[in-house]
Amino acid sequence: MAAEVWCYSLLYCLFTLIVLYPPDEVVSAGLTVEALLGSWLGSQLSGFIQYHVRRTAATLVVHSLLLPGYFIMLFNTQPWVMDWANSKIHPNAVMFLVVCSVAPVIMVAILVAYWRQNNWKNHPLCRTLALYAQNDVLSPNAWVTVASNVNTEFRRVDKFSTKVNSVCCVVATDSWLMKVMAYRVHLTHQRDAVLSLEGSFDQRFISHNSSMDTQLLTICVNSIKEGISPFYIRLTSIEYTELERKIVNPVVNAREVVIKQSLSDRFLSAFSEAVSENPKVALLEEQDMCIGCMAVKADVKLQRRCGTTTAEGGGGCVTCYCRPMWCLTCLGKWFAARQDQDQPEVWLSSRAPCPTCRSAFCILDVCIISEEN
Repeated sequence: MAAEVWCYSLLYCLFTLIVLYPPDEVVSAGLTVEALLGSWLGSQLSGFIQYHVRRTAATLVVHSLLLPGYFIMLFNTQPWVMDWANSKIHPNAVMFLVVCSVAPVIMVAILVAYWRQNNWKNHPLCRTLALYAQNDVLSPNAWVTVASNVNTEFRRVDKFSTKVNSVCCVVATDSWLMKVMAYRVHLTHQRDAVLSLEGSFDQRFISHNSSMDTQLLTICVNSIKEGISPFYIRLTSIEYTELERKIVNPVVNAREVVIKQSLSDRFLSAFSEAVSENPKVALLEEQDMCIGCMAVKADVKLQRRCGTTTAEGGGGCVTCYCRPMWCLTCLGKWFAARQDQDQPEVWLSSRAPCPTCRSAFCILDVCIISEEN
């Protein structure tokens, strides 16, 4: 019978770990606290702040029930354990265990009830938002206006959002930087945020068909506003590059951490360097904006210079008559996306179809448009 108790305890420990840190399979199956209580929690898109205020409270309550749930199921399935504990350990051993398991539930219930008073005014996230309120900070609804601004920015499609693990994600909107965790949401305004790169380490991710080394960066986020506690976020080097485009203040790299470029970034550097050696072309007509990024003018034109024929090159380059519509960066990304991802060493010597007319071209055919006519 003791073996059954050990087996039951081991299974319940595994169940507890799955509840605390749900794997992707459990999340996909909808067996998380957020999914099971979705009708009460609502949607992040309709109210990001209100959703996470309720979610953190519900998660805390559910997790506090895990320990008493263990003893209830143990005593129901193995009633002899109660008699053994009272006779071998202490006459009141079972009562002591019950009190110890129920005490956290009572404390969590009191804490959530305290948070819930005055329209969740006492919730840590609401108190943080109240610090940014223009009206009376002591008002129960001081945080509502700031929350409305956060909700509006979160609904925008241009926000930065990445999932660090199953219980943590990082979100950066136009004005706010947030770290969402199981029991808490750290939040600071971007104009007050001071980001410093603290360190990095390499981690190997292995999948069923490939393996790759990924650099993980640790960033400390401090706020110059009084009352906002600092927090740490961890991102890959690729996500770090995307975050830099969204944040307002630059990241301080006082420790001189070397950030490794991604394969795509390294290729773009080599692609730009190779294209810069090609002769430039002059155009009389006005250049349009790049249709890929719509941020800069189209500054490259495909002009056949490669002498490879179809018989020599197994496809060969084709003359392209399209007007310039792409910038060098977007064309380089297009070129890399059309290559064999398992053989990056041959990308520079390969060909790709024109994004517009599908005429094959190589790097020798990419010419930068001269600013002088």
